[in-house]
Amino acid sequence: MDNELRDGSSIPSDRIKLLQIIKNEKLSKLIRFSWWESKESMEQCEIAQDEVFSLTAGPLLLYFESGLVIGAASDPSRNSVILWVEKDDTGYIKDESIENDTDLYPIDAEDKIYSSPYWIQIVGQNIKEINIIKRDPQNALFEELPNEVGLEIVMENDMKFILSHGLHDDSDDFSVLTTSQLEVDLIASLKWFAC
Repeated sequence: MDNELRDGSSIPSDRIKLLQIIKNEKLSKLIRFSWWESKESMEQCEIAQDEVFSLTAGPLLLYFESGLVIGAASDPSRNSVILWVEKDDTGYIKDESIENDTDLYPIDAEDKIYSSPYWIQIVGQNIKEINIIKRDPQNALFEELPNEVGLEIVMENDMKFILSHGLHDDSDDFSVLTTSQLEVDLIASLKWFAC
């Protein structure tokens, strides 16, 4: 993988080349790195036990069978989801790797307690389609921002998930959502763009 793809974190439209690489790749693991242990996340985020993977605070790592690992989070200053290369198949590992951050607590998508059974149908599938979700600017302050509030990933079995910047509660929190978790009132302000 070339150095250009490894440089920092950026919004999805600046990462089209990286997104093209992961199309047709098998997703072998999804791990959320929470600011709190699972049980404490339920209290801090006021969420149900099986929603901790989706709705806790903290970044997500997407692991691919090829050895590539991509990180995802959100950046309120850009009102967008952001992506970066955490690891690649050449041995590159990002400085200050999330996996090595002892202040974060890993929660696997396939966790039988702190995740829902939905995610078991995602892991192990190949990615078929990727769409950037943009939101109409809410006010003049957002006019100059990218507003790339989501990245929808469609698997070969047609199951979908969304790397989201506040699409479940109109906040600036990062979350990993199923389509059913989208805030209904926001849908009219969203537009999908194929990568």
